[in-house]
Amino acid sequence: MRAAKEQTASSSLENALRLLNLFTIDEPEWSISDMAQELGIANSTVHRLLNTLLAEGFVSKDPRTRQYRLGSSVLALGHLVQSRLKLGQIAFPALQRLVDLSNETAHIGILKDYSVIYLTKVECSHPIRLLSHVGRRNEPHCTSTGQVLLAHLPPSRLEAYLQSGPFRACTKKTITDPEKLRQLLVKVKQQGYAVSVEELHEGVSSIAAPVTNPAGEVIAAVTLAGPTQRVGGASLPRLVKLVREAAEEVSRRLAGASF
Repeated sequence: MRAAKEQTASSSLENALRLLNLFTIDEPEWSISDMAQELGIANSTVHRLLNTLLAEGFVSKDPRTRQYRLGSSVLALGHLVQSRLKLGQIAFPALQRLVDLSNETAHIGILKDYSVIYLTKVECSHPIRLLSHVGRRNEPHCTSTGQVLLAHLPPSRLEAYLQSGPFRACTKKTITDPEKLRQLLVKVKQQGYAVSVEELHEGVSSIAAPVTNPAGEVIAAVTLAGPTQRVGGASLPRLVKLVREAAEEVSRRLAGASF
């Protein structure tokens, strides 16, 4: 029974996405019958899908022609995607400079639904296998990027996240206890950066610093990652300084950009 319900839900989602993809610049409006014919599904199925999409604002209906077009929710998502792509573009020169000065790999990442998502990655001349690539999602508790972004969450959102622990151990050094993570995040916020030593991947360490928007809100983090023997020890103070300077540069660029 459960498998049948999951299959039905999956089929409905697929049809809803196929339906949304019908709308183009050349064909911005569709009737129920035309959509049903194009997709090869029943009129009643299209009507049911449209009712759901209408309720969520993904389509709108012209009361005069009774045809459908894309709604405001799609536009809002488009602006969101565009702003994130632009953030990656704005950050790129600072990330490239950070890589040139450190010869390690740099990223910029954001927090979405309690997952770290990397928007831009700049490789160094001797890349190593890192558990990161553009678009990848990582758990925040075990990454310096995630720790910076968690540390600057509103208290209610941070508390909700901490209450979801204990967290998954990616390595022997991963902090899994919510109270220990809470204490670390207080320190991260106070000092203005995070250092993660082999918490996500053995042999790899990283440093992250917050990026702020013109309102002073932390919206992203610049991260430098590399082998622990290079990202640590005597080189750590210099690398922390470089990462913080790169994050500050991205913040300044954001202040002068229009979204």
